[in-house]
Amino acid sequence: MRKRVGPRRKSRIEREGGGLALSETWRAWVAENALRDVSRDDLRATLEAHGVPRVVADREIDFVLGSPLFVGARRVANRAKRYELLTRLCRETARLGPAGGTITRRSSLSWEEFLDRYYATGIPVVLTDTFDTWPLLAHWSPASLKARAGDADVEVVTGRDGDPACDAHHAKLSRTMRFGDLCDRITVAGSTNDFYMIANNLATQRPAISALLEDVRAPHPLLDEWRDGECAFLWVGPAGTVTPLHHDTSNVLICQVFGRKRIRLYRRFEVALTDELHDAVYSPIDAEHPDFEAFPAYAAMDPIEVDLSPGEALFVPIGCFHHVRALEPSINLTFTGFRAPNRFIWYFPGGLR
Repeated sequence: MRKRVGPRRKSRIEREGGGLALSETWRAWVAENALRDVSRDDLRATLEAHGVPRVVADREIDFVLGSPLFVGARRVANRAKRYELLTRLCRETARLGPAGGTITRRSSLSWEEFLDRYYATGIPVVLTDTFDTWPLLAHWSPASLKARAGDADVEVVTGRDGDPACDAHHAKLSRTMRFGDLCDRITVAGSTNDFYMIANNLATQRPAISALLEDVRAPHPLLDEWRDGECAFLWVGPAGTVTPLHHDTSNVLICQVFGRKRIRLYRRFEVALTDELHDAVYSPIDAEHPDFEAFPAYAAMDPIEVDLSPGEALFVPIGCFHHVRALEPSINLTFTGFRAPNRFIWYFPGGLR
């Protein structure tokens, strides 16, 4: 009869882990999760689940947490956590106000009050009297713009439905077409996001289109006297066009000229929205159908939703993430030429890695 072999005695190398060590990738994982306050027991359990012997896991955790580099990182992480606490404080106190999750609508707003109450504080506001200053805009429509500038060639982003990052890839997707053809197409296309003339198409820098800006030459209480294609932008598209969640690099006034748009806007203290940005300013979060499991911080946020009708304008402060959907065929003008400094070229949190 064959002799039964008993349990093999472990060698010293196996008992103590010998020369086994985590890769730099796993050490970075330990450091990052420890900075996120994951417990030592949970760190060890994950390592063991990936085949790391307990003695090696304990030794490597000790090595990482005892590193002077980790001590310095802990100081930086604690500073970030203080900002997170401040964000939570701002969010919870904002809920106490009578306006809550709404945007104030104002008319006859002077520059001094706008600067003090909204521009300097980064608070959005809807202006309800845009056509009072620029009455000619009330006559803008796809048909009227076709009659005035229909023969002009313009760039239009096409094939948007086939590219989730279509706004970031606008240069690759842009195609030339007659402006009149675009005006006709947006009225018969139904609801689609497949084509859209956006600000990055720079239509207002073409002479035939820039001539339309004569209709906004009248003095405006909030904007510089001179408005041209470098600070005024034209958007023309069908119902269903979407500008995904993003932030701008300047303060913007979105004027709704024709049709209606729905805008979801987030207060600029929501710093977590700057995580994992692509192409510098775009969030990976689908604002209409958010994945709370993938982006748990989003669940605590309070987006503000506002529908803009013709004659209304929304002030979007720099740093406020927003998502835009056209509810109808739409024409918009956006302006950045305010009567106060509006160059914040250093504000690119998406560039931090």
